[in-house]
Amino acid sequence: MQKTSEVYKKLYHYTTWVGLLGILQSQSLWATHYKFLNDYSEIVLFRNKLISLILPYVRKAYEDLIKRHQHIENSINQKGGLAQVAQHDTEVVIDALYRATGDEIYILSFCGEHKNPQVNINGLLSQWRGYGAGGGFALVFDTKKLEELLEIESKEFEYSAGHFCDLIYSDDEKKLGEELSDDLYILADCIKQFFHHTNFNENEEPDISRGYIPFVKCISRYKHYGFSEENEVRIVALPTVLDQVMIELASAKGFTLKSEKERNFRNKKGQHIPYIELFNSIDIGLPIERIIVGPHKEKENRAATLRSMLRKTKIEITCSDIPYVG
Repeated sequence: MQKTSEVYKKLYHYTTWVGLLGILQSQSLWATHYKFLNDYSEIVLFRNKLISLILPYVRKAYEDLIKRHQHIENSINQKGGLAQVAQHDTEVVIDALYRATGDEIYILSFCGEHKNPQVNINGLLSQWRGYGAGGGFALVFDTKKLEELLEIESKEFEYSAGHFCDLIYSDDEKKLGEELSDDLYILADCIKQFFHHTNFNENEEPDISRGYIPFVKCISRYKHYGFSEENEVRIVALPTVLDQVMIELASAKGFTLKSEKERNFRNKKGQHIPYIELFNSIDIGLPIERIIVGPHKEKENRAATLRSMLRKTKIEITCSDIPYVG
């Protein structure tokens, strides 16, 4: 799969005035717990689709095993036949992998560059509408430098999984097949191990951990087609929870664990929303190249304020020319 920077040279992050000030002051970005994003189907949407995509791989693997071990065919038939056993085993393993995430998945979203250059200059109307009368801002980032920051971040903090890539929308079957086939094959092989363990009465538990990262990539890249205009690119982070047992075990083996990423909470309409700060401990500024001031009756004044605030930086300040009134 291509690096994100090979697909999009620039990324756009839309935010409010308060959000913008926070980013500039802290030089960090917030990744929000997936359950509090504006798409309620995040992460869970792909479960049934994932199962249907894996099943052909799983059935083929099971058929090959039965050919080599014909004595288990009767056992399979007693359980409802190959198709039912493959479906059952696939659901068991996929649900186990969902549980393995600990429901701790944090997402930071950007919009990729648009095919229409005017959108890249002035921003997306759908995003500006989201900020209503309060107006919004779009920070334009250098993607390659964001990748470099993420690499530094991953060396300092413990993450069980994570990635930085564009999304696959639910109506794009071609991209789905092309970009997830390797991950689906690994997951099918993990399910085959589960089948082997179940039907050959092996003592050792099947190791499905090899499928964890491919699984996370699959469930966090898939999104409903209704959001496709956003052309979303995201950083997905699953911070590890370090308990005393893990720390003592690491110490006994002679190595030191990286730091645990702190969970923070912000209040929004009475809800306490969990988030983590990315890049907040790195002594490097965020690679912001430009800030677009969104449609607002005071947009020129806002731009003047930002130019004054950021006069010692190379960040360019522009105003969107979209004539939208929130």
